[in-house]
Amino acid sequence: MTEQTNVTMDRRTALKTTLGAGTLAFAGCLADSNEDVFRVGSPWEVDRDPLDGGSALRRVGITEALVTVDYDATPGPGLAVDWERVADTRWEFSLREGVTFHDGETLTAETAVASLERTVESPAFASVPITAVEAVDESTVTLETDSPFAPLPAHLSRHEAVILGSGSFADGQLTKPVGTGPFAVESIQPGTELLAIRNNEYYGEVATIESVRYEVVEDDQIRRMKLENDELEMARILPQETVDDLESTDGVDVYTPEIPRIRFLTFDTTTEPFDDRQVRQAMNHAVDRRELTESVLEGVDEPAVGPISPALSDWANPDLEEPLYDPDRARDLLDDAGWTGDGGGDERTRGGEPLSVEVVTYDARSLPLIAEVIQGQLADVGIDLSIELVEYGTMLDRVSRESFDAYLTSWSTLWYPDPDRLADMFHSDSDLHHGYENEDVDDLLENARELEDREERRDRYYEVQSTVREDAPIAVLTNYTNVIAVSSAVGGYDPHPTETTYGLERVDRESG
Repeated sequence: MTEQTNVTMDRRTALKTTLGAGTLAFAGCLADSNEDVFRVGSPWEVDRDPLDGGSALRRVGITEALVTVDYDATPGPGLAVDWERVADTRWEFSLREGVTFHDGETLTAETAVASLERTVESPAFASVPITAVEAVDESTVTLETDSPFAPLPAHLSRHEAVILGSGSFADGQLTKPVGTGPFAVESIQPGTELLAIRNNEYYGEVATIESVRYEVVEDDQIRRMKLENDELEMARILPQETVDDLESTDGVDVYTPEIPRIRFLTFDTTTEPFDDRQVRQAMNHAVDRRELTESVLEGVDEPAVGPISPALSDWANPDLEEPLYDPDRARDLLDDAGWTGDGGGDERTRGGEPLSVEVVTYDARSLPLIAEVIQGQLADVGIDLSIELVEYGTMLDRVSRESFDAYLTSWSTLWYPDPDRLADMFHSDSDLHHGYENEDVDDLLENARELEDREERRDRYYEVQSTVREDAPIAVLTNYTNVIAVSSAVGGYDPHPTETTYGLERVDRESG
């Protein structure tokens, strides 16, 4: 399972370059022994290319970017120790000294530029207005944008922007990711497994654990079972409804950090019935978010008040009122939109046509359970909801090519640590397939990108959040709590707020 589009490749690759005496001696034996392996189970696929589903490389600690994400969800020094906006459209990044790639190559501005140029030319960075990447000297990289672009450092923290060494490529093709992180690739089976070994030559904190096996385990219950059977040290993204049981399980520690992610419905605003704002607003009032969180989510998550949780970031508009469950208001809105019924829960009609809608979703993050609860809540106001469960990629392909009613999904709203993420959601050219167009929202988002002053930017993002709350191209449902279960023998784990890294270089494990 993956929440990104992946290309599966068959050939297994191995790191054939020198990693330093300590790691070289270990290479080649990792796959044959679990004695010194820290095993992580996750539902999300792994790939060798950061531009094609290779986020696990960053999370495990193999690749690094110029900019990292600090534990307060803000941009921080990575392979660049500092940066400065030296002109309206020109940024300068100063590289960290003494950094080598896993094959011994030294990090230079020239190497960083070659890697970044590949990123900039990729579809992943199509909306980032970088026009040039240049090496000023051995340790300074400059980037030009076609217009002032304040969130540039945050975008350079994304996993697509990691810096790969020249040894990663053969004949212009990426064959093995050679990074600078605390772990180095031993082998990758795309879509299945990543094996990594400690980088003893790491410039920062050298890891305690010797090796990592990242396993793709799609089924939630199997991940949990493998942890409880000592087949994993860490099981990630477990269902919220398992928290109580896990907390009472001997030998297991449970972490439940709230992260900047929401579950939400996206409406097709270009076709009936959701081309009518009143119908979209009625959906908002018909859904009891507290019931959602207290029932299928076991009270672990909280109802969402907007796309960004005010508990996690001051980019969230604090003036948004909590969406109130108001079925009477929902009924009034539907009446005003011409969808009438007897008020007793019977299906509403307009012109003899029933108010029947379909929601498409996929099996992850408790979304099917949430859809079933919503189905009952909408029936109470006369909306007949059907649910179709498909693969994630199938859902995206369908809603990108043809009209639909709504789809239920989950997004990280600070996937990179800047509210420019709201442009991905609500700009008329956004990645969400809602067809929503509002010139004022577009202007606010575009203007906020250009401003240097944080408060001025924040005011514009607050207004965006207020406007889309009224226009309702999406219906936010719940915030999101990561459920991570870890063997009690593991120490030093500290969940990262945006999952940029698992912090495995700081983890240790008791012997015996």
